Order: sequence, then C-alpha cells, then structure tokens
Amino acid sequence: VKNATIHAAIDIGTSKVCTLVGHTNSDGEMQVTGVGLVPSRGMRKGMVSNLGEVQQVVNSSLREAEAQAGAKVDSAYVGITGGHINYVNSRACLDNRRYDSPVGYGDVEQVIQACYADNDSLTDKVIHVIPRDYSVDGNWGVKDPLGMYGASIEVESHVVTAHRTSVDNLTDVLRKSGAKLRGLVLEPLASAEAILSQDERDMGVVLVDIGGGTSDISVFLEGNIWHTSVLPVGGFQLTRDISIAFTTFFLAAEEAKIKHGNATPDVVDPAEELLLPAFGGDAHSTISRQSLCRVIQERMEELFSLILSEVKDAGLDNAPPGGLVITGGSATLPGIDELAQSMWPGPV
Repeated sequence: VKNATIHAAIDIGTSKVCTLVGHTNSDGEMQVTGVGLVPSRGMRKGMVSNLGEVQQVVNSSLREAEAQAGAKVDSAYVGITGGHINYVNSRACLDNRRYDSPVGYGDVEQVIQACYADNDSLTDKVIHVIPRDYSVDGNWGVKDPLGMYGASIEVESHVVTAHRTSVDNLTDVLRKSGAKLRGLVLEPLASAEAILSQDERDMGVVLVDIGGGTSDISVFLEGNIWHTSVLPVGGFQLTRDISIAFTTFFLAAEEAKIKHGNATPDVVDPAEELLLPAFGGDAHSTISRQSLCRVIQERMEELFSLILSEVKDAGLDNAPPGGLVITGGSATLPGIDELAQSMWPGPV
C-alpha cells in the first residue's frame, strides 16, 4: 500500500526463523503482506551459538518476507527467549507529591522508570517493565491511578531482563541484514498476546509454548502477568533423547517422533514395530513403537513436572482456575493433552 507504514517482526527460534511484514489497514488492524519462513541454524536453546549462521538465516527470512510484501524493511521487532532471561517482581514508590493535584501521565511514567533504574545493570538490560498493581496512599488494588488524588503512588511491576551480550548479538544480526532493532519482545508475552483471550487472563491461566530449544511459560492472574520463565527443554531435546535411546541419526529420530510419536504409550499397540537406520553403513534396527513413545512420555513428564514447579515458585499454592494452555510445535504431538491432564491439577 502506497505511503503505508511498514511493520516487521522476526522470531529467531532454534528450529526455524519466521519474519512477518505488514501494515495497518484503514480499520486500524494489522494486515500481513509478507512471510519469510526458513529452517534455523546457529541457535541453541534460544541463544546464539554461531553468529554467522544466524545472520544468514535471518537475512534469508527477511528477504523472503520483503519479496512477498513488495516492501523494504527498515526496522523490526525481534522475539527473545533463552536461559539468560531473568525475571523479578519489583516495587517502586513516588511520594511527597502534591496530594491536591490528580495523578498524571508524568507521575505514572516516573514511578515505572524507577523500576527500570533498579534493575538495569552493566550485564543485564531491562526489556520489559509490566505494571501489575498500583497503590495510592497505601491502598493497593488500583488498576489505573490516572486522575486519582494522593500524596504517594506505588507500583508493583513484573520486570524482565536479558543479558546485554545476547541483546547485542541480535542487534548486530539485524543490522547486518539491513534493518535496525525497533524493540525486543519476550517470546512468552508474544505468545500470550496471540493466543489467550481476555477472559482466560482474567480467570487465571498458565500458557506453555513448547518450541524447538525452549519451553516458554506465562502465568496470568486477574488479567495481569504474574510470572514468566523459560525452560531449556523443547522439541530438540525430545528428538535427541530418541536418537540416543535407539542409536539412530537425529533426522531419523525427528521423523519417527513426528510420524509415530505419542505421549501416552499405553494406547499404542505393543506389537507394532518400526525400522530405524542405525550408525554404521546400511545398518538398521527394529524397535517397538511403544518403546519410542515411552521415551517421549518420560521427557514430557519431566517437562510438566518442571512447569508445576514454576507455578509453585510463582507463589501459587494452586493452579490457576483457567487451566493450562499448550501451544508450539510439540503441542501437536498425539497424547500430549491426555498426559498433561493426568498430571495437571486443573483443566487442559
């Protein structure tokens, strides 16, 4: 569209890189006009392991999306995840203000900026400060203090930081592809924005995005983000387990997982067998499909146990009533909902 402002977002994952290019239409809605999807290289568990390879695949994804959109991307938002991400719930206070004047945008901005200052450092960069609750003159439960009267404002925020080296690497990758970094977006928050309804957030829900190298967790309560975390377990680790267990190649293990995998092996015929290539010439090995599925079950049980631990670490004695929502590539694995339901104390 002529003279339209071009927007772009890039997801640099462990298994794939996806670029979306679009513009805002006359109704104010985002319209996607170009998509670039390529296999990823140079990423491990959500972090850059080979800068040159990452730059190549990002450049390919970006050029593909630009070609479809018929537009040049000057800047882009980039998703970020990985074990280097840290989270803290932080409080900041603005006091000694004039109690007879209403709270303005400047007051709110000042108290939120205090959360930035308290958590930014030489090694870690603040990428999100998300207000969870406000108090005015010590009275908590205020969703929006604008226009209210009081001598003090306090905010409790969910603060997300990333290692500066990881941020610098992503910035450099984008720059070498001809675009500027417009901003970083934590992947769990991006997933929640795309998948969860407002009703689910208000009720309280746990969202798990099982990617190639990581599983991203978002916990919402009363409409607000309560907890986020990234677990270094994903579909690649599951495939690696299969490869090691049956002494087969990674690609063969991935194919077996996709074609024959099931997270609930008891529903699989124990007599059913599979032929897998083995290391060494033209060698093959015969395994039962049920044994393949038991390897999958063990890894997924470990993952759901870790997710339950994360919910407890978030200070919740009980799982949120909205239940567990599973997304990501491994969410399509047969039997995963049934396995999760057998372990999760609520709806799935």
